[in-house]
Amino acid sequence: MARTKATIMDIARELGLSKTTVSSALGGSGRISDEKRQLIRETANRLGYVTNRAARSLRVNRIGAIGLYVPPVARSLAFYMDFAFGVTEGAAATDYDVTLFARQLTPQRAFQVDGVIAIDPAPGEPLVAAMLADGIPTVSVGRYTGPGEERVQGILEAHHEELQTEVLEHLLSRGRQKPALLAVDDVIASSWAVDTRRTYTEWCLRHGIEPRVFEVGANASPRDLVAAITEAVDVGGADALVCGAQGHAAQCQIVLEGRGLALGKDLDVASFAAAAYVEAGNRLISAIDLAPRNYGKAAAELLDVVVREPESEPIHRWFDGASVQLAR
Repeated sequence: MARTKATIMDIARELGLSKTTVSSALGGSGRISDEKRQLIRETANRLGYVTNRAARSLRVNRIGAIGLYVPPVARSLAFYMDFAFGVTEGAAATDYDVTLFARQLTPQRAFQVDGVIAIDPAPGEPLVAAMLADGIPTVSVGRYTGPGEERVQGILEAHHEELQTEVLEHLLSRGRQKPALLAVDDVIASSWAVDTRRTYTEWCLRHGIEPRVFEVGANASPRDLVAAITEAVDVGGADALVCGAQGHAAQCQIVLEGRGLALGKDLDVASFAAAAYVEAGNRLISAIDLAPRNYGKAAAELLDVVVREPESEPIHRWFDGASVQLAR
């Protein structure tokens, strides 16, 4: 039996809505605005409503868990940890547990989940391809290309090109004619990494600027990052460093200031994926805050729709929670 302090009827009376509307909102179905759905969920939480997962699972023949795939090479990055926390929050709000896929694909691998979120999957990633082949409802955060891509039922993307272009235009307005991109290397071959290089290169060509791309591993050692900075500034003559990986801009600041260079005067530094506190909120660094926690929550909400409406057409959504801060 459900152990509740309130019923759906209590919530409906509180808001002056029908029982059907409240039930659909809490279940993630129906044609209901995001604002109304959020209001209903907040009211349910306030009144102490708790769903009966066992009864619902019997009704809809679901497991009650969703999967999360994060590229193994990226799991040490804070962005993905924050994203995972957001997924967990979004999943809890729609009554799912979360399973992080930690093992690689094996011949007998079974996926005991109702659906999966794959963030920044590399083209043809075997684990993602296997889940798609098994018919598991899948949301890709960033585009997945490879076997089974036509089976991806949900795609969630941030406005990376527009945000990155805004940062580059800001650097140009400050007189920076030689911005160099410290790009994430090919180990993380996600659509984001590929699109970032393309956006930077095409922007440079539009402005008659020679593109300067220097590969740096997302988990680069301080020695490797210093080598890349030295090559970009001392050899390439860069007057601005644009960093693809989270945390690299803050490290660039330390290296440059250690050499007696002043940010905003001698060089500019920017981050396309700002780390909290050290980059986002740092007035000396132009940065894109991708709001990973809210990003993850939005991915879980999209997957819930996909799971509940398996026969619907593929859904593409834009995540509007990212923002830009520009150094002054």
